[in-house]
Amino acid sequence: MNNMKITTSQLAKICGVSQGTVDRALNNRTGISEKTKHRIIETAKTYGYRDCGDKSSKQIGIIVFNLNNEYFSKLITDIEYCLRERGYSAVVKFTHYNKQYEIECIKNLYNMGVDGIIICPVNAGEVFENFLKAFANCPIVAIGNNSTSLPFVGIDDFSGMKELAREVLKEKYENIIYFSPALKYSDAYSQKKRFEGFLSEITSPYSLITDL
Repeated sequence: MNNMKITTSQLAKICGVSQGTVDRALNNRTGISEKTKHRIIETAKTYGYRDCGDKSSKQIGIIVFNLNNEYFSKLITDIEYCLRERGYSAVVKFTHYNKQYEIECIKNLYNMGVDGIIICPVNAGEVFENFLKAFANCPIVAIGNNSTSLPFVGIDDFSGMKELAREVLKEKYENIIYFSPALKYSDAYSQKKRFEGFLSEITSPYSLITDL
């Protein structure tokens, strides 16, 4: 498990018992043998099991690309302020657009015992979605990039750009330039949604140049 904390259902599979048996062992209930109870508890320690009922750490993890973008620096500042007002502190990590490092950031924050994670994800797809299922007892919310099934906080990039393009077209400009170097990156989900919204409003006589 790469020293990653796991859930009771995963413990049950490792120990070859039911989830109910794991619950009895971890909560010191009757109905199982001492041998089985000892084996489950030791396995839980080995794999770093984290009880949902553990005392709150009063920490929230934040994972973003970097601070080169003013959006992230302001976002982190505002989140930290709101957390502090509620008695929480922020633990910030940066992925630098590295998908594997993003995985490590999530694992590290989870193993620190944070009460939740706010992430602008780089990863997407079925493999990443399955990976996230291991953290069912740690709330994770996506911001910025709506690339997963995670609860998302952000704007509707497609509709926003569609509306903007509609207003621009009313001016009847002869030439319109859409400049977005980020479109060349595979993980530029928000930028691509904006471009799709723009294209949905563009009609003749405008020609499209896509080599940015």
